[in-house]
Amino acid sequence: MIAVVATVAACSEAPAPIPRPTAGPSTAAPAAACPPPGVVITAGDGDAAAGYRELSLTVKNCGTTDYTLQGRPEIVVLDDKRQPLEVKIGASIHYTASPRRITLKPGQGTTAVLSWHGTVTTGEVQNGAALEVAPVKGAPKQLVTLPVTMDLGTTGKLDTSAWL
Repeated sequence: MIAVVATVAACSEAPAPIPRPTAGPSTAAPAAACPPPGVVITAGDGDAAAGYRELSLTVKNCGTTDYTLQGRPEIVVLDDKRQPLEVKIGASIHYTASPRRITLKPGQGTTAVLSWHGTVTTGEVQNGAALEVAPVKGAPKQLVTLPVTMDLGTTGKLDTSAWL
């Protein structure tokens, strides 16, 4: 799994660059451990500074054939009862690389970065406990458990980069 660590001293600073995935030998998982459509998605540990939060999502081709990504992951934020929260998902303003076509060979992976502000003003505080994530629009969604609560504050907004 690729961990993303971005230290941001203030919201106005640019985030640290994300490490690019490296291709390794084919280590495709057995079919029973590899959900459709042949990729597995996991969440990193996350990072927070000055109210700005980031969390990496890693997608790894666990199948036996190439898997092509283009665009951003499709995300639904879930509460602790696994119910969807009303969260607006937008394009990242920090990771602005245009979506590109990425083909993952078996065993290869790549990352997208989720970012948000834990701002609390008025309204109901939203805390995400898990995500439903599809690697591309229309693909089957996977339940991704988060290592820590996604404290969205009252903004109701989550940004995502394209697959990097």
